[in-house]
Amino acid sequence: MGTAFRILLRGALRDRISLVWAVLFPVGLLAVLGSFFPDPAYRRHLVGGTVTLSSLFFALSGTAFDVLAQRNRGVYKLLRVTPLRTAAFVTALAAARGVVTLACAGAVLAAGAVAWHLPLGAAEILLLAPVLAVATFCFTLLGFTIGNLAGNEAQTAMLNNLLTLPMVFGSEVFYRLDRAPAWVQAASRVLPLSPALDGVRAALAGQPGDLLGPLAALAGFALLALGLAVVTFRWDPHAPLRRPSLQSG
Repeated sequence: MGTAFRILLRGALRDRISLVWAVLFPVGLLAVLGSFFPDPAYRRHLVGGTVTLSSLFFALSGTAFDVLAQRNRGVYKLLRVTPLRTAAFVTALAAARGVVTLACAGAVLAAGAVAWHLPLGAAEILLLAPVLAVATFCFTLLGFTIGNLAGNEAQTAMLNNLLTLPMVFGSEVFYRLDRAPAWVQAASRVLPLSPALDGVRAALAGQPGDLLGPLAALAGFALLALGLAVVTFRWDPHAPLRRPSLQSG
């Protein structure tokens, strides 16, 4: 599994389009929105939102297109002859892309901290690390599932938007939902981006007691996403969706 992780990590680092999208776009949002709304409380809110957004973009969207491309090129079909189990392969890919995702989120966080003079110490970073780790693991597995289900890039983009857009605009990435209709607030809680945001902002505020709920929710979403990624995985681009099994064959 260690060899698979190293190979997949190198592949993730070559995904330059996703890397740019996961860093430059959130940093651009930080600069533009932070300039228009100079309130320090909103800037802190925005930094937490864009850091989480960076994780979502690379982990979910980048993984979905990468899985589709690798399967259609026959890479996974070659891996099928190895003794690597499906669950182990999915976990290795999620871990490899998760490492890169954390680096992207760290770059966005550093940009926000420097630009808007956000107080950030070792305690906040230590609190933030497990939240981002679990969140990126969950988002990567969701992206893996999208790549499994899609047959081409158009389908991947459609499924990605169907999942990503409701999470982004139905959560508190850019604004608060205190005055939103009750059904909007309730709907935002059934998608994993909301507990990820809660956890990131609690960590940046140095409130460890507020991390348990978001971490538990994210862990639940991650387990569900892992099951979906394994069940829908296909080694062969022409094969139907596989039956639930942890075996590689």
